[in-house]
Formats: sequence, structure tokens, C-alpha cells
Amino acid sequence: MSKRLNLLEEDVRKIFFHYLLPSIGGMVGLSLYIFFDTMFVGQGVGSEGLAALSIAIPMYNVYNAIGLLLGVGGATVLSIYHGEKNYDKANEAFTISLIIAVILGVVLTLIQGMFIDELCYFLGATEKLFPLVKEYLEIMAKFTWAFILSGTMVAMVRNDKNPKLAMWAMLSGCISNIFLDWLFIIGFNMGMTGAIVATVMSPIITLLILSVHFFKKMNTIKLVKIKSDFSLSIRIIRNGMASFILEVSGAIVIFAFNKAVFSLIGDIGLSAYSIIANINLICAAIFTGVAQAIQPIISINFGGKKTDRINKSIKYAIITSIVLGISFYIIGLIIPKPIVLIFNRDNIELMKITVNGIRLYFIAFLFMGVNISLVSYFQSIEKAKISIFSSLSRGIIFILIGLFLLPKVFSINGVWLTATFAEVITLIINLAYVFINRKHLIN
Repeated sequence: MSKRLNLLEEDVRKIFFHYLLPSIGGMVGLSLYIFFDTMFVGQGVGSEGLAALSIAIPMYNVYNAIGLLLGVGGATVLSIYHGEKNYDKANEAFTISLIIAVILGVVLTLIQGMFIDELCYFLGATEKLFPLVKEYLEIMAKFTWAFILSGTMVAMVRNDKNPKLAMWAMLSGCISNIFLDWLFIIGFNMGMTGAIVATVMSPIITLLILSVHFFKKMNTIKLVKIKSDFSLSIRIIRNGMASFILEVSGAIVIFAFNKAVFSLIGDIGLSAYSIIANINLICAAIFTGVAQAIQPIISINFGGKKTDRINKSIKYAIITSIVLGISFYIIGLIIPKPIVLIFNRDNIELMKITVNGIRLYFIAFLFMGVNISLVSYFQSIEKAKISIFSSLSRGIIFILIGLFLLPKVFSINGVWLTATFAEVITLIINLAYVFINRKHLIN
């Protein structure tokens, strides 16, 4: 297939798979920042390090959420304008997204620096864990701009028909993180400081590799003077809001789960959830990769008014998500112990709690991928209200309801079943919306 794909004419299945692996690879690379931090912290610092990392992880979700807000929102508008052959407005969308990303990155860096102690306690740090949490977050806060800007740029480069470079940029950041985690935590015995120093290098490397795209002939996006009013900025934010909610809800979920687990079984529960949350991040990243594979295809064909190609795209995404969800569930059911051994080898109680948690929590994967793909579909055809509502439902509303109700009946098992509770109800809502509006959804 040629490097400059014709998303309006070429076979939809071929285009989908052309985008699928790079999109999944890129998102997995992003999630592996945290995964390898957790693995090496568990081995090099111990269960207290795992608990501290579980408390700090929500800040990754916040940074990634802003990157997706501007990246997916801007890239959706960019692709629709490409479908309409309006390249000047497409470049304005690109420029506005980058400007907002830089401004928010700098502002958030300054705010976190001024209120770092308050942030640690707000996230749930106990007196015992506070030094480790602060050690990690102090350095992380200084590189907020890099996390936000890399998330924005990855989406833009992918939508400018270069998904492979976007993937390799993110994977290169991940690979560097793995090596530096091992070097700083295990080799130099730098503890939590080593973990975060290794991690903040990843988005910087990603940005450097992404910059190659702007020197290639295939590049069609560039910074331009902004001519339009605030309506384009609002359109970008509206289209990216569902992705923002999906990601920031991850922070809320981890925060809420930490509180629920700690109240039931204490610090050992935080360590167990830290492991489960990391596996969840990787599986959710794969599902998000599937959803992002269809976003440029659907958006440009929505601009080109090609309904049949849109329907084929979402069909491929749903089938792929179902197959992946079943695979993840079987893995969690059959081999939970080897998964836990990656993070912990000597704490029998932690092993027992986490194995039980994995077997119950992984049921959610049977439904999660379809929900994420449907949110991407709604975003790509600019159905902002339902995409935002769906994201709120699965990521916040029914999670909080589940955490309030289920542990009262099933104790700690109720916590592990909460994600499934939220995904099932959200899927029912999504499918009902599609069925009711099927005749005029894309028009």
C-alpha cells in the first residue's frame, strides 16, 4: 500500500488494518511507561513503592487526557476538513491544538510546583507513603508539558497518514523507559527517583521522533496564522471531550478504587490494585488503539459523506474488540499467577488477593472494547453529546455507583466487579442509542 493512503477510496478493511497495528502499538507503548515503572519499583523498592506508585498514577491519566482532548479533538476536525478538501482550515485546527497544549502544559507545571504537598495528600498519600509519593510527583510535574504535547502530536501525525511513525515514536519512548528503569532503579538503586527520571525521558524522545514527520514530503500539516474566531477552538474541545473524559475518568477510577480497597484491606490492597490497574491500562490501551484506528477513516469519510465506508469501519472495530476482550478474559482466568509474579515474588498474601482480583476484574474486558470503539465512532461523526455521556457513564457515573453499592454486598469482590457493572450498563445505553437513531445517525 502506498504511503499516502486515499482514505476516501481504498478498501476499508485494508486501511483499517494499516492503521490498527500502529495505533495499538503506539497506545501500548504509552501504557507501558507505567507498567515497567510498576514492575521495577515492585522489584527494587517493594510493596510500599507499589502503593506509592498507585497513588501517583492518576496524574498520568490527567496528562494523557489533556493530550487526547487536543489531539483527538484537533485530529478529528483536521480529518473532516481534509475530507471536505479545506486544507487551510485543517492547518488552523492543527495550530490551535498545539498552542493550547503548550499553554496548558506550562500552566499546570507551575500550579503543581506550588501545591505539590497538597496534591500528594489529595491523591491519598498517607504519612508513611508521603515521602515516596512526593519524590515521584515533584519530578513528574516539571515535565507535564512533554506528556501533553506528545499526546497531541501523536494523534496529529497519525491522522496525517503516518500511523507507523506515530507508533514508532511512542514505542521508542517506551523502550528507552524500560532500559532506563532497569538502569536507575536496579542498577543505580535510585528508587522512586530513578523510576520517574526514566519515565519523563519517554515523551521527550517521542516528540523528537515525531518531529521527523514535518521534514517528509508526505506531510500536509503546518503551523499557520490563526484567522478564525473561538468557534474552531470550541469545536476541537467538543470533539475531544469524550476522549478526555475516558482518560481522566481513569484517574478518578484509580483514586476511587484506592479509597475503596484501602478501607477494606489496607496498604496490601493498594499494592494489589496497583498491579491490576497496570494490566488494565495495557488492555484498555489496546482497545483504545482499535478505536483510534477507525477515527481518521470515519472522520474523513464523514466529511466526504460516504456512509457505507463509515459503517464498515465501525463493524471491523467492534469485531476486533470482541475477539480481544475474550482473549484477555481467558488469559486472566487461566494464568493470573504468572502475571502477578512479574511484580511480586515473595508476598504470599499479596499474591492471593491479586489473583482473585484479576479473575473478577477481567470480566469487564468482554464489554470494554466495544464501548471504547462506539465512543470513538460517536466522536468521529461529531455526535459529541452521546460520546461524552457514554464516557461519563462507563468511566465515572456507574463506577462510583458500583463502588458504593457492590462492596456492601460482596466486600472486596464487589470492588473487583465494579468495572464490569459499569461497562455492561454503558453498553446497553450505547446499543439502545444506535438502534433508536440508526436511520439518521450519520446524516
